[in-house]
Amino acid sequence: MVKNCVVKTLVANLYAKPTFKSELVTQALFNERLEILNIQNNWLKVKQWDDYISWIHKFYISTEADDLSSSWYHINKEIKNVNDLITYANSFVGTPYLWGGKSSLGFDCSGFVQTVFKMCGISLPRDASLQYKLKELTKIDYDKIKKGDLIFFVDESIIDHVAIYFGGGKIIHSSGNVKVENLKNNKDLYKKLYSVMSTERLFNEPKFK
Repeated sequence: MVKNCVVKTLVANLYAKPTFKSELVTQALFNERLEILNIQNNWLKVKQWDDYISWIHKFYISTEADDLSSSWYHINKEIKNVNDLITYANSFVGTPYLWGGKSSLGFDCSGFVQTVFKMCGISLPRDASLQYKLKELTKIDYDKIKKGDLIFFVDESIIDHVAIYFGGGKIIHSSGNVKVENLKNNKDLYKKLYSVMSTERLFNEPKFK
């Protein structure tokens, strides 16, 4: 069995099960290399660079050697600073919300966070619940929050949303669309605030690329 494939469309939807009727759980981007774990008819079970496992239809991919030779798996970039992170995040303002989305065509909340940090050379897990557990993050009090820190929210004891602290009491996140807003003015969201996590170590320690 071929071990890898490469995405040949601008964005590829990945699903929870090998059917278009199942949940769209994430996306892969053009020229992204995927590790093939299993094949079921026209569907491939694949693992991405962040270890996320899902199903992709063969329509989106190629297994040709020439295509694989120019593909990417890890983007090795020098770690940027927090100001770059905010600039990148702000450039997506207005992008629509899309469940499972992680591209400029649409983001879910954790896909937005993962993509923006990846643009700064920092790899985060795909889902908000896994991002929260990242050992390089440090839990802090809200009054210690700094630009670029992550804020997690819960609903019925489940982490279901994440936002980036923008500064000045504001957050930037994907909710309806990517937006900047004053957190305390969004009373429904503010009352779900669960934890503030410092991202300082991600930027200051190169080993966390």
